[in-house]
Amino acid sequence: MRVISITILAMLLLPLLTQAGQGELVEIEPVRAEVLWQYTKDDNDATFWKLDWSPDGRWIAATFFDDKCVVLNASDGSVFKILDLTPPLTRCDGFAPEGLNPLRACAFSRDGKYLAVGGDDMVVVVFDVDTWERTFELKGHTGSILCLDFSPDSRYLASGSGTDKVIPQNEGENKTRIWDLETGDEVLVLGGHRDGVLGVKWSHDGTRISTVSDDRTINVWSFPSGEKLMSKSGHTSGILDVDWTPDDRVLITGSRDYKIKIWNSTTGDEIATWSDYNCVRSVDVHPLGDYAATSGVDLTLKIRDMGTGTELKVIKDGVEQHAMVMSSRWSPDGRYLASGLGKSHTVILYGFGSEIPEEDGVSRGAITGIVLVVIAAAFISVLYYPIMGQIRRRRP
Repeated sequence: MRVISITILAMLLLPLLTQAGQGELVEIEPVRAEVLWQYTKDDNDATFWKLDWSPDGRWIAATFFDDKCVVLNASDGSVFKILDLTPPLTRCDGFAPEGLNPLRACAFSRDGKYLAVGGDDMVVVVFDVDTWERTFELKGHTGSILCLDFSPDSRYLASGSGTDKVIPQNEGENKTRIWDLETGDEVLVLGGHRDGVLGVKWSHDGTRISTVSDDRTINVWSFPSGEKLMSKSGHTSGILDVDWTPDDRVLITGSRDYKIKIWNSTTGDEIATWSDYNCVRSVDVHPLGDYAATSGVDLTLKIRDMGTGTELKVIKDGVEQHAMVMSSRWSPDGRYLASGLGKSHTVILYGFGSEIPEEDGVSRGAITGIVLVVIAAAFISVLYYPIMGQIRRRRP
């Protein structure tokens, strides 16, 4: 009977331990959004552009128009690391200090090993996050690097390029390049867009890549073959960002045409269109798939119902700071939402009635796993030792 009990306990705990090791996904109440901390880069007026979370939720990386990527502690918004990629180039379409160049994209690998950054110098720089040394400098683009995303297995990196519409810089290359992070080699080039590639996103299962462009189209490619599976238009102006739902069945896009569109990722059918008040620069689906964060030139950050598009919460910190909300991303566990405001060069972390992230980078999932292991060990020992005692007594 005790052996059966042990077996049943193991079966019950295994899924919990697996989930705990990966980090628990958290349901939120959008109406409870509150500011946990705010970081403002005040050494100059360089415009903020994009941000990304580390997979353990410990850091938030943010790129600015002075060739710098600032890595923030998610626990309190303090600066953990500043990565300076200054090349001898200059330009301005937000504000880039004289002699400096915009960084436009950043992405952490899903295994937490790398942070990739890129911008108008046309080089993707990949940092090892243990040493913060440059592991790779990926060269081949002839246009500005506008977007980055790692494959789910962290082996490959996608980088999209083109020119910006305000003050064109570099060539209109309009391509997405795929790099092998085991070798640093380019293994695939995705063409097909007639204007800059502004968003790139890998599906969660790693078999498809979505790209969106200022040419008003959304493309879906197979990986690793690079076959174009779908190309759809519907927006009446350039598409600025794209994301997948957790089940990979649906895509969401934000556009300069003041619209957000929902697409069937297999057929390309347009499922819904949601209106906004200005250009939608950022879209991001909550890890549980219930909500989407959308933001942009109307200076607000909105949390919408993913099924209906209903605005459940409108956050107006951008209005108060007179700054566009350029990029907004959910934390990996869905507990927090980080947003970056362009010309106020500010990053804000929002919580939803929950505590702030752990400072030491130890996840709640890991702590939960440890607790479960201790409980299991105690329970098994209670059953195990009486059995062993009976066995010993039976020995001659």
